[in-house]
Order: sequence, then C-alpha cells, then structure tokens
Amino acid sequence: MPLPSTGAAPWVVLKFGGTSVSQRHRWDTIGRTACKRADECEGRVLVVVSALSGVTNELTAIASGSHDSAARVSALVARHLRFARELDLDAEAVLEERLAGLQALAGDARAAARTLDWQAEVLAQGELLSSTLGAAYLRAQGLDLGWVDARDWLDAIELPNQTDWAKRLSASCRREADDDWRARFAAQASRLLITQGFIARHGDGGTAVLGRGGSDTSAALFGGLLRARGVEIWTDVPGMFTANPREVPDARLLVRLDYADAQ
Repeated sequence: MPLPSTGAAPWVVLKFGGTSVSQRHRWDTIGRTACKRADECEGRVLVVVSALSGVTNELTAIASGSHDSAARVSALVARHLRFARELDLDAEAVLEERLAGLQALAGDARAAARTLDWQAEVLAQGELLSSTLGAAYLRAQGLDLGWVDARDWLDAIELPNQTDWAKRLSASCRREADDDWRARFAAQASRLLITQGFIARHGDGGTAVLGRGGSDTSAALFGGLLRARGVEIWTDVPGMFTANPREVPDARLLVRLDYADAQ
C-alpha cells in the first residue's frame, strides 16, 4: 500500500495478527522482518500487533459478563506467564504491571454494570500484553526497539448519529495528522517501534476499541498518519481463501478478488 512520503526518514508499518505473535519463532521472524524493512527503506519501522491467538475471544466473554469470568482471567494470566517463560523472559518482572491491571479490572466496581468504558479497558488488555511481551523479547535479542501506547497517538472521533456503544467499542479514528504530530512521533529515539492494534483514546481520555478486525485498521491509520512508504499486513495464510482453511481443508486460494467480494 504505497503512500505519499515526507522529507523525513520514511516509515514502514508492519502488522502481525494473533497467530503471528503466539510462538517464539514467529517473534524471531517479526524481528528479522522489521530490521530488513528498516534497512531497505533506510528509515524506520512501526510494528503493530494483535493479541495472542484466542485472547480477544476470552476477553470478550469476560467483558460480556460470563459467569466464569474469574476462571477466564486466571487462565489468561497463566497463559501469558507461560509464554513469557517460553521466551526466556523474567515473566513476573515483565508482566507484573499488565497482569495486575487485568486482575484489577475483573474486580472493578464497574464490572457489575458492565459499563462501556470498563468493557473497552478489558478488551484492550490483549494487545497491551502481547506488545509488552514482544518488546521485551526483541530487546533481549539485541534489537533497539521502543514501545508505544497506541492510545497516545490514535484519537477516536464522534460521527453523526453514532451510538455510545459504537463510540466506545467500534470507534472510528482521526485519519489526518499535522507535521507537529509526525514530528512528535518521530522524536522517539528507537529506529524500531512496537505498538498495539485495536485500541485508541476516547474523547473522555479513556480507552476505546476499534471493533473486531480493528488491528488491521490501526495499521492503516498509522500508515496514513505517518505518510508511511508502505503498510504490510502479515498473517499465517498466503491470501484470501474460499473458506477458513483451518476449518475447510480443501479451501482454495483466491488469486483475484475485488473489493465488494472481499467485504
């Protein structure tokens, strides 16, 4: 997706989905790919990541008031700690703050009423956890990598006739930025940056989420705001199929597809 560039060091945005961030060897691929793109464009790379595979489904159940929410939270804590150890990280040190935040949300006073702002904060935890893990791992591999909170840079906007639910849980974001915004983003010292898909800043200062599939949208938004040289959406399948190839073994790869059919 080529985009008009500025005179500053060019950016490339790379987005990696849940299955692409759920195994150690795939984080190695993310690191190599980011470095390669930075060298190729003689510029900088922003990596946008989803939550670990399946985590958003669990968080959705928790946000929806599942009767076994406490067990689901405990399972998510155990899973992320286990994966951190697989990455040879000090799991407790890396994840202590993030996991404490998730557990605090489970006991939050807003949980009983399932307020929209609480639900958005719950749903945001997956990307915050995965990006924290990935940043720690890639730094341990020697990469100069900075961590960025997407909510500091993507602003949710209100659209005409938009419901409160949509403003918070299926948000639209500002797509244009001025030179000052780009200069502030570029002022971060690291050549490589990692951030979260799916999440943005609500107008009241809290968290908003972009809805399912929102991590791809986040990557496109960052690409536009940064006037990036390209936006690459990485996944574990080589394109679009006639059906989900994980569930339909004889699904066929579609070599041509127009926009309406893709939708």
